Amino acid sequence: MKSILYITGRGGSLQKGLAIYLAGIADEFGGVAVSSQFLRQEPVHQVQIIQEKIKEEPTKPIIANSYGAYLTLLALIGIDVTPDKVLLLSPVLGAASAKDRMYYSRPPLTNRLDAAFANNTLVRPKVTKLIMGDQDELYSSERISTIDSYFGMETAQIVAGEGHMLSEQVVQEFINYNLR
Repeated sequence: MKSILYITGRGGSLQKGLAIYLAGIADEFGGVAVSSQFLRQEPVHQVQIIQEKIKEEPTKPIIANSYGAYLTLLALIGIDVTPDKVLLLSPVLGAASAKDRMYYSRPPLTNRLDAAFANNTLVRPKVTKLIMGDQDELYSSERISTIDSYFGMETAQIVAGEGHMLSEQVVQEFINYNLR
């Protein structure tokens, strides 16, 4: 594997966790850490930073995790390049709620993402794949259907029994299979 662009989840690091594995399988590794310092910036600026990273080398596979995957989707709105491959791990896909308990999440710029899907302004990478656990509190069959409709059927892979923190084995198998 030549190179990987990794966008971490909220509070992530390019020196820990999944980043260590990705750096180990790539000849060239870099990305954006969605750290507390990064999150102090305006959401629009966060998206612009990710857009610029994608533009540097759009042929690099992009692997984005959780909130970083959400920001990556936002970065694809109106971008003037077409990335080759985007892999989304347990992505935040907009507003989510759990009916079985008091849980509601609405990340910034949700309306922008919804409008991009509706208006067809989200760039479609050559390959887009998503993996998510069916026990993830952010899982929404409606959102997954939107993703599959927009990027192509079978974009999303839903894993039974997995939550938001996908097991290491599931993540590694997904990445290895889709980076071929």
